Amino acid sequence: MSEITHELTTKSRKKMGEIMVYTRKAYRDEDFIRIRDFLKSTLHKKPSQKNWLIDRWNFCRYFSQVMHGTFDTWPETVGIWEDENKDIVAVVNSEGEIINSRAGVAFLQLGDREFTDEFINELIDFAESKLALTTEEGTVINFIVDENALKIQRLLKERYYTLLEWKEPMSCMDVTDYFEVKVPEGFRIVNGSEVSDYHKGFAHGRAFGYYKNDAPDDAAAKHCYQSLRKAPDYIPELDLSVLDHKGEIASFATIWYDDLNRIGILEPVGTIPKYRGMGLGKAVVYEAINRVIKKGASRIFVGSDQQFYLSIGFVVDYYYSIWEKKL
Repeated sequence: MSEITHELTTKSRKKMGEIMVYTRKAYRDEDFIRIRDFLKSTLHKKPSQKNWLIDRWNFCRYFSQVMHGTFDTWPETVGIWEDENKDIVAVVNSEGEIINSRAGVAFLQLGDREFTDEFINELIDFAESKLALTTEEGTVINFIVDENALKIQRLLKERYYTLLEWKEPMSCMDVTDYFEVKVPEGFRIVNGSEVSDYHKGFAHGRAFGYYKNDAPDDAAAKHCYQSLRKAPDYIPELDLSVLDHKGEIASFATIWYDDLNRIGILEPVGTIPKYRGMGLGKAVVYEAINRVIKKGASRIFVGSDQQFYLSIGFVVDYYYSIWEKKL
């Protein structure tokens, strides 16, 4: 066995008399779709695994990494493990967001099988070597894992990780009937093909607070929306905006549709400050949900536990816990 093969090959484990060997490979562009399909398949076969949904996989690559300038370097930090049939069994990745962060962030995407402590520790080793962030405070890494993933949390604790107080929420809502969409007079809902990247980016910046003036401070958000349109699962008809009487974007919601699991996922949703409290956010979210119901969705997810979502029928489904270690 060559030195490289030896480095990439995990410790074998026995299952039903067979030796299972998992091999790590480097990320290539064609792996984006492979991992997307792996995430969909795992959710279908083992919903309790709590991997990323397809919205986060698309959005982190085609929006967040463009925003944070990590699009070209992120592939070097992704680990993919395959079985002897070249099927993906696990992925270690970050979102590629490092600006204004004090710690690197790692996520484990696991397939629908049982893994040994030894294998999980190999994934953690990889994350520590590739994803830890070094600042003036030291070299730090966070792991974000399902709070019910007891084995992973036990192993992190054994490796002297500390559980932080804050959590990441995921809420959901079962849907059967269409929602009534009430758009205030003077406003109308349009799709992604009817607005420019400049205006969508500016609205995103104003809604999330990084553009505070009457014009964008830079072209970053515009470039992000130009990139987002290239995401494999982006559908213009599901990228909605509410326009005011001047044609400016007042509120917006993009929803992603996973046809295998018949779910819709909202990301992002926002309303610019001067138009909040008018029901525009609810209107555009309801319209987005209606459009994926028409495609066959029976459940909607959103990565938030804000009262806005709870008030329209979402309930918290699970939380991710955050574990931190200074290396």
